[in-house]
Amino acid sequence: MNRYHRTLEAFALALLLFAAPATAQALDAPHNIVECGQCHSVHGATYPNMLGVLCESCHYESGPATAVKTHSSMNTSDKYGDWEVDCWSCHNPHVQEQDDAYATSYGMFLKVDRVAEIKEIDPGAAGPYYFPLSILRTVPSSAIEHTDTNTFIDGDIDSDDDVCQVCHLSTSCYNTGAEFNTHTNYGTDSQPLGLCTSCHYHDDGFGAGGSCISCHALSQGAGDYRRQVTGVGGDFQRLSHHVSDGTTTEIVDDPDCQVCHDQSNHQGISEPEVKLLDADDGVTSYTFDGTGASLDTFCLACHDSDSSQAFDADGNPGNGYQPFVDGKTPTDIATVWTGSSHATGLTTEGCMSCHGGSDSTTVSQPYDRNVHGSAFTSLRSTVVASETVPNEDEGLCLACHDSDGTASTDIEAMFAGTENFQPASNALLNTRHDVYASDETYSGARMPCTACHDPHAATSANTLVADPDPTDGVMPTAGNSWAGSSWLSEWCLDCHDNSFPSSVTPPTNALVNIATEFPGDQHGGAPGDVGIVLEGGYAQGDILDCDVCHNRGHGDGTSSGTYPNLANLRAIIYEVDGVTPLIPDSSWDPGNPEIVRVLDVGGANFDATTNGKAWCSTCHASMHGNKGCLSGVCHNHSMSTF
Repeated sequence: MNRYHRTLEAFALALLLFAAPATAQALDAPHNIVECGQCHSVHGATYPNMLGVLCESCHYESGPATAVKTHSSMNTSDKYGDWEVDCWSCHNPHVQEQDDAYATSYGMFLKVDRVAEIKEIDPGAAGPYYFPLSILRTVPSSAIEHTDTNTFIDGDIDSDDDVCQVCHLSTSCYNTGAEFNTHTNYGTDSQPLGLCTSCHYHDDGFGAGGSCISCHALSQGAGDYRRQVTGVGGDFQRLSHHVSDGTTTEIVDDPDCQVCHDQSNHQGISEPEVKLLDADDGVTSYTFDGTGASLDTFCLACHDSDSSQAFDADGNPGNGYQPFVDGKTPTDIATVWTGSSHATGLTTEGCMSCHGGSDSTTVSQPYDRNVHGSAFTSLRSTVVASETVPNEDEGLCLACHDSDGTASTDIEAMFAGTENFQPASNALLNTRHDVYASDETYSGARMPCTACHDPHAATSANTLVADPDPTDGVMPTAGNSWAGSSWLSEWCLDCHDNSFPSSVTPPTNALVNIATEFPGDQHGGAPGDVGIVLEGGYAQGDILDCDVCHNRGHGDGTSSGTYPNLANLRAIIYEVDGVTPLIPDSSWDPGNPEIVRVLDVGGANFDATTNGKAWCSTCHASMHGNKGCLSGVCHNHSMSTF
């Protein structure tokens, strides 16, 4: 550069500095620079105002300043054509009037008096800043009343002094001069506290929708009918939630939300509707209309054998299609659901009969459902069959399986009352499996309904899970525990081998290991000389499955009543055919000689109808003495005399 050019540039720089207004002293770094040439070229440039280096030289991803995008059709919508608003339509890089005029420290460089030129651009240009093809419209304003982070909309009826509203008077989404100037079609609560940027981010060019996470950290809509989903007190910080790292910590992000939610016409649908996406094609839209039945197809599209085909968080279909950031493959429910009893019996509410639902943090409307998070595990509902569920295990199941006839089986009646006993093993046992809180208090054990039953697969023919303890090394197939045993016996031994599934809490005192002890018992196939009732079909040396003598678990009962027996012993013992009852020598109910009870096996009890003698006589004829056969000194599991 020769001396003439250097002199000219120095003169131009001095002229620019001289012309700069006094308020420039209020600028914050780095806009308080004095070298105009960092942005301007005195020789000329391809952009107006001799700008040679634009804002993007600093404001880019991982750059020295905040990454932003311009407000344009390239980043939002081309509904109004190909347009853009330059940075300096809203910002004055020379004068920070916001600080000067209102003594704030917001630091947004917003112009007090705006003159925004909305320009036509070439959508094929590289961007992110576009040379104007023409000026579509010029929007002047009054002095902007933007005094803090929540006053993009100041709440009065004058729109000319609102940062956003002054341009949006002519758009379809934001076009009235009504008080509060909110999205009138969406309700006065749809824009929280006048903070437009809670949903419309500068780093996204102020695109509609913004961040799901930030917007739904507050209740939305008129009357807060859209529940709080994220943030402190939101759904994703509950005990159980979709998108989880196993804790109540919230890890959900915007892409997670978009796996399930169809964003088209967002906010434009009426309460209680929610638009949802098919997890396999990512295109088909479902509408939750307030009924659980409207969700089943949507839920099962993800909870099936191929999981979510359209969304895979880690991009690796080889390890299963994982739709969320937590990397977990959804449980396959669809494969077993179709033929299950609950699928055919819960046609009105389907999945939502047991999952989701209202809780204490919602407005408790009938349609107020959510499957984001729950106070119970496995997203179980706190309200089932119009009943508030006291707990997440038997409370949820018994809301239907009780006397009101919602379900065909009244299981609640089978747990009526409390019976405890202490057998020869000194274990603290109940007359049934340890499901109720009162049972837990006595034995220390905990056995939820789902430890034995799979509610998604259960049928009238088989309500049991395939293998409660798949980690014990023994599968439920014949012969794995002792010769001739059925899968049902092995199913029982998943707990009664003192190797408990993760879903079961063991009792305080150890149980007898029946898997080890039973093969040496008489009932385990060892030869003996005790007389067998011939008409029963059993013979000496037969191996008996557990359920020949024991009810499978609810406390002993029949369709006509409940008859408590110790150790879940059956009130009716059947012949080999499993249908024909065996007749005992005596019964506690003369009107029904096929029913016996075992209530006290102590050596001091000589009542044959309650001490076990009558019960044993259903199979064994000519029992000796009158003591209870099942007393701790006579016959029991782990005793060679059993």
